[in-house]
Amino acid sequence: MFTSYNLFLISILYAVCGIAYLFIAVRGIINRNELRIFDLVRLMYSLVYGFIPFILYLQESNGQRNLYFFDYSRPGIGRIYLMWFMSVVAYGLMNLAYWSVKQNAVPATADIDLMEEDRGFYSKKLIVCGIAALIIGWTSLFLWTRAYGSLQNFIANAARIRSGKGAIYNPYAFVKHFVSILQLSLYALLSSYLYERPKGLKRILNGILIALSLLGNYLYFMASDSRITIIFIGLAVLIIGLRHRKKEKVARYLLFAGIICFVLLNITMLADSFTYYMRYGIWRVQSGGFVGNLTKEFRFIISSDMRAIKAWVTGDLQIQIGNDIVSALTSWIPERFLPFDIPETLWKYNTNLYSTESTGTNPTSLVATSVYELGLAGTIVFPLLFGFFTAFVEKVLRRNNNIVYADVYFGFFAGLFVQMVSHNQISTFATKLFPVFLFFLISLAVDRLIKKKEKPAEAAPIMPVAPEDDEVEEGYRRYDRYFDDPSGYEPEDDE
Repeated sequence: MFTSYNLFLISILYAVCGIAYLFIAVRGIINRNELRIFDLVRLMYSLVYGFIPFILYLQESNGQRNLYFFDYSRPGIGRIYLMWFMSVVAYGLMNLAYWSVKQNAVPATADIDLMEEDRGFYSKKLIVCGIAALIIGWTSLFLWTRAYGSLQNFIANAARIRSGKGAIYNPYAFVKHFVSILQLSLYALLSSYLYERPKGLKRILNGILIALSLLGNYLYFMASDSRITIIFIGLAVLIIGLRHRKKEKVARYLLFAGIICFVLLNITMLADSFTYYMRYGIWRVQSGGFVGNLTKEFRFIISSDMRAIKAWVTGDLQIQIGNDIVSALTSWIPERFLPFDIPETLWKYNTNLYSTESTGTNPTSLVATSVYELGLAGTIVFPLLFGFFTAFVEKVLRRNNNIVYADVYFGFFAGLFVQMVSHNQISTFATKLFPVFLFFLISLAVDRLIKKKEKPAEAAPIMPVAPEDDEVEEGYRRYDRYFDDPSGYEPEDDE
């Protein structure tokens, strides 16, 4: 009775927080008539530290046991209350840090009045970058999977490879970082289409390129065994589309965006059936329904929270900030070139803390990562840093000189920061920055290749224009009238 009552009360606390977080996020979007990256972060927070814990703890209060790890002793219940309180404090600190950074007042792409030739110029740059990223991505996908003979064989072993237990040594394992540029190729090609909205043959070509990018991203998802990327890529595409909306109020699109997010969640939950079919040729039906599949997908959050807080309270926690930073700094370097072994990742440490037999890894969310990294101090420092960094990135992206590639970077960082709410690890964040750095280098090369004479007319400096003869004569007449009767002279407005 004690356990059931307290778990029910905890579920209500999380439900109230989830509703409050959702209300704050939606109200901010409507008041500003703009969808920012931080708005998506707050919406994800309402799911991760609101509605998901509400559903799971409500089920647990009724006797269901769906978690990887749980501790419902009296001290364990107390620690769950503490973790809820920490999640509320983290939310407040994250918001405080974000809003302490003043943002550049740059309008959304739809509100920028661009001339037709400007849109064509931007579209040309984006489509060249998108094609270059597409070629790099597909070539890297072939190299990454060739050690297993075929892409099909690689996908069949994807789960083992992801957990570091692949049966074959792959000398091209590092090439996986290059494959991930496929998602930026999708953003660039989509942005190119939305800028120009071509017709005829050009439209067909753009559609074929986008289809190739979608196929590449699908194969990458299958080969990396990371179904959760469906949500984050989908959110990136959604925010790019909303940036190019017509000038209506953004509130008109919120219901549509909510439906899209619901569909993305469903697709993510059903992704296991697709991967199982690709590996074994058998379609496995997901019978848990939306709520059941949703909680199954995100139950690691609750289990990881319980593990982290118990390890800290009992003194079993080994602070992981050092190992995570080393992993982050070496994430862009192939392991065979390093003179030392890379430390165990935070997610692997979280998995092994109470389950050494697991072949995979259990991710950690924002608050659990905060505890693992710095203990109790981490729940203060980490959310502050997360809020500051999110604000800093948005401030850089909202500068006027970023307009050409703004969609690509907004889409990428929207997906990345939303992911860091539920799947947080410094080394993972650093690894995922590699493709955007690669795309940045591509964009610099494209900017140099496209000749200056093809730049839009508005980019040229404005030169003074000599007045017409009629304008000169009128100036003389006004000058004479002033000296004839200066008291009655009133200057005319010059436009």
